[in-house]
Amino acid sequence: MKEMDELKKPVDSSAEENQPKESGYWRSFKELYNDPAFDKTLKNEFSADALQKPDVSNMSAVTRRRFLALMGASAAFAAAGCGNYQDKGTIVPYNQKPEEVTLGLPNYYASTCTGCTSACGILVKTREGRPIKVDGNPDHPVNKGKICTKGQASVMNLYNPERLREPMMNKAQTNWNDANKAITAALNSAAGSGKEIAIVTHTILSPTLKKLLDEFKLTFPTTKVYSYEVFNDSARQNAWQKSYGKRSMPVLQLDKAKVILALESDFLGNDHNMIEYTRMFTQNRDVMSNNEFNRLYAVEGAVTNTGMNADYRLRLRTDAIEELVMCLLNELVGKKKLSGYAMDSRVTSVFAANDIKQFAAKYKLDEKVIGHIVNDLAKYQGEAIVLGGDKLPESTHIAINLLNEALGNNKLYSGESENTELAPLSTSAEMDSLVQAMAGGRVAAVIHFDTNPVYNLSPEYKYEEAVKKVPMSITLTEQVTETSEVSNYVLPVHNPLESWNDFKTRTGFYSMQQPIIAPLYNTRQKEAILLSWKEPKEFNETLYRDYLLSNWEKVIYPAMGAASPFKNFWNSVLHDGVVFMNERPEAAGGAFAVDAFVSSPKMKASNDFAVLLQANNNVGDGRFASNGWLQELPNPITKIVWDNYAAISVQSASELGVDTNGTIDITIGSRKQTFPVFIQPGMADKTIEISLGYGRTAAGTVGTGIGVNANMLIAKNAPLGERFYNNAQVASAGGNYELISTQEHYAIDSDPLLKDIQFRRGIIRQGTVEEYKKNPQFLKAFETKLSMQPINDPPVYDRPGFTGYKWGMAIDLNKCTGCGACVTACNVENNIPIVGKDQVKANREMMWMRIDRYYYGTPDAPNANFQPMLCQHCDYAPCENVCPVAATTHSEDGLNGMAYNRCVGTRYCSNNCPYKVRRFNYFDYRDRVGDGIQYAEPMDLMANPEVTVRSRGVMEKCTFCVQRIMKERQDAIQEARGVEGSNVKTACQEACPAYAIEFGNVNDKESTVTKYRKHDLGYSVLEEIKVLPNVTYVAKLRNIYEPLTTGERKEHHPDEKKHEGDDKKKTEEHK
Repeated sequence: MKEMDELKKPVDSSAEENQPKESGYWRSFKELYNDPAFDKTLKNEFSADALQKPDVSNMSAVTRRRFLALMGASAAFAAAGCGNYQDKGTIVPYNQKPEEVTLGLPNYYASTCTGCTSACGILVKTREGRPIKVDGNPDHPVNKGKICTKGQASVMNLYNPERLREPMMNKAQTNWNDANKAITAALNSAAGSGKEIAIVTHTILSPTLKKLLDEFKLTFPTTKVYSYEVFNDSARQNAWQKSYGKRSMPVLQLDKAKVILALESDFLGNDHNMIEYTRMFTQNRDVMSNNEFNRLYAVEGAVTNTGMNADYRLRLRTDAIEELVMCLLNELVGKKKLSGYAMDSRVTSVFAANDIKQFAAKYKLDEKVIGHIVNDLAKYQGEAIVLGGDKLPESTHIAINLLNEALGNNKLYSGESENTELAPLSTSAEMDSLVQAMAGGRVAAVIHFDTNPVYNLSPEYKYEEAVKKVPMSITLTEQVTETSEVSNYVLPVHNPLESWNDFKTRTGFYSMQQPIIAPLYNTRQKEAILLSWKEPKEFNETLYRDYLLSNWEKVIYPAMGAASPFKNFWNSVLHDGVVFMNERPEAAGGAFAVDAFVSSPKMKASNDFAVLLQANNNVGDGRFASNGWLQELPNPITKIVWDNYAAISVQSASELGVDTNGTIDITIGSRKQTFPVFIQPGMADKTIEISLGYGRTAAGTVGTGIGVNANMLIAKNAPLGERFYNNAQVASAGGNYELISTQEHYAIDSDPLLKDIQFRRGIIRQGTVEEYKKNPQFLKAFETKLSMQPINDPPVYDRPGFTGYKWGMAIDLNKCTGCGACVTACNVENNIPIVGKDQVKANREMMWMRIDRYYYGTPDAPNANFQPMLCQHCDYAPCENVCPVAATTHSEDGLNGMAYNRCVGTRYCSNNCPYKVRRFNYFDYRDRVGDGIQYAEPMDLMANPEVTVRSRGVMEKCTFCVQRIMKERQDAIQEARGVEGSNVKTACQEACPAYAIEFGNVNDKESTVTKYRKHDLGYSVLEEIKVLPNVTYVAKLRNIYEPLTTGERKEHHPDEKKHEGDDKKKTEEHK
């Protein structure tokens, strides 16, 4: 856990409290309240911390030159690491058959990501046999070429130097033969004596693995399989089963919904199926099409990505959401008689007492917004959907099912595809029985199948104590975990990019996994390990591949009725990474079961604190804690890095007497934990949100001790759900813990003359859909007011008669959800180093792309805008004029380039950049973080050879992925054709699940980027300074009924502040 002593430090209460003037756009409370420290930060881009002389004593003793010399002695390792299976002919690249590898050209291989239960299809880019980039597989029917932040960054897990390399027995190295002999003997003994063999897995998504486990149980009859998932959909599945008689839920056609009501549902952020739902949602936010904009309502206690992207958002403590559903049922079914259920007294008697106006008054909700929700749900019957979040209890989901059924919204359930469940997760009672059996000596062997229950499970299970009493405890894992620390045998397993498998998450298709690289270490595929125990024989690397192939040839292939021979069929499956089959969902069990709604116990709001234990975009359930790219990725809302925290409302923080960076104790039953505080605008009062996956005690150099372990609050028999509690007691802990947020870094309004430019100068521009329909050019009035003509001659590529190409980008703010996938993709593509929490604090993060988040409204009811910000590649770039060595220059096709070997690090360019998008290498960060872990082998194999690795003392920034542009130039020359702008996809564009980013030749009038550039809603940030940026933003439209208004934040007057301080001082002296 993070150094808990830091949590207990006394709070400095001497800071003055300031009152807000008037709310306009604001990024943090410091800005809203005109904190002098914020103003000082804006005026000093290079802070004292950022300018301090580096402490060379803390640097690694191994220099880069010495490191390269040492690597010369590792040629054998490098040769093994760079090998793949192409010479064995057992994997098939996506773009061509693997007869040979052409040096300098990438190959692409289709596989499947296993970072969560979505099992998205991926396309892995390799260079000379090394995987260097993971993107989505465009042929996969669910994620369709996109992948989340964890998938993007997963390549770092492959090259993690702290992966286990050899089998361990009682923390001493052993060999596979001895380990297998001892384990097989123990398994046979257990089966013979009638003692249990327990296998603990995550969700089983592979049909072939399911077959293997079934056969394993036949070989060892006392075997029981237990499965768990920290972030699961069990409440929704159980509710669906009770409502419709089956557990498999249909796929939701969100792209056909005109109205969406999200109830504590973060379908654009951390809830299940985010990639697909983001694509479907933003399809109806496209200003280039004729599609009608959908309308999104969000009602939530926490502050989520979905809520911040909603047209209307209401804050409501989570345990009152079910009461809201009852009010909606009474209003729409009971009063408006919109459904036949109005005639069923059993149904109407349940919600008859719920009055929506009284409910709105009770929780201080905007009655106009409540009215809009009711009217829209009634107007768009069959074209609206109500979504419940995965933390809501079963009873709430049943009520939501009834509401959708009553309004005919079941028309949006797909009849072509449904989610599949190969094996249900174990219940809490089943997990408890396992622990009791282990503690009672009835379990002879427990196999942790790449799971970490010591960390993941509720402390009330006392799993760690129980597993120590099992004679044979085995953990199959890639690296050391809390569970491996207490196991007899720790067996190193392949990374997913070294593994074979198949996956089935929905009807109609399978997704395939194939190894992209030969195993880097003496590891084995975890399925192959089970197979070798089931059928003891000499191990070979193709053991599980052969088992998989046999299962497909004998079972799956015949059922598909394919016309081609199996070998051709198999190669095609591996080539595409996905195979489709003629399969339809099973028929539902019948109409909605009214008894399920009538008999389910109803959730009631309490007077205690509600606590929501959230999934996150970064470390997941803790599996990605050792991934530095994800630890350093700012939270989409708070922009905090390298930590979790207790997010709390302004009012609740005031009542508890705490502020941001203070600490609180949270007690739920007998469970207690201390957390740092972050005051989050928009949180419901007496509601706390905490991210899981932090506080690891065994997660390697990068992940150990980061954040606080919120799993300590989980109950094994939670009445509402494992991640939602409404009986928490909260008190100030009196400590201090510094949280680091990037939101105020690199602010683009640092010049006093540009104060408040985010709304005064149209950095963020927005309007309403109705306003746009009436006058598509309503934003042009703003441009006219600021119209000025540049005094410079136009660049050559803008002059009449020029027929060449010029590169530009367009970003549609209607589609951007702020998820951060673009940022991670840029990091991986361009070899961005991890700098560490202390350097982020000093404004030294190195990410070329950031997503600015601007609030407007009030701290209780904020709205937000997200804006990706990167180098704008200005035609009249201010950075170029001031560089004394011409290290940054303009290319003939419109790129603002960097010559790294010419840069001497004056930083004049960064000082002169109005967008604050240049990054300086104050250190050799790869040598600095985690004792130089980024230089440890094989981490260096991860680098993209197409992009220069920058050295200390060099400035860097976005290049518009010039390496991809150069590839298109090369192809055009070889093919004797012109350069096609549409052939170039930047890393951020390729990753964006919302399709918000377009790139191409702006001189091609038919290109998409040019159409955005000329769109009525297109604008440039700070266009009035006439640097002619080549990134066009499309103004955001909100689909609301009322006119859109934002206030302006008044200037802070130093004299007024001084008088306030004098008055406070006099008051204290008087006391």
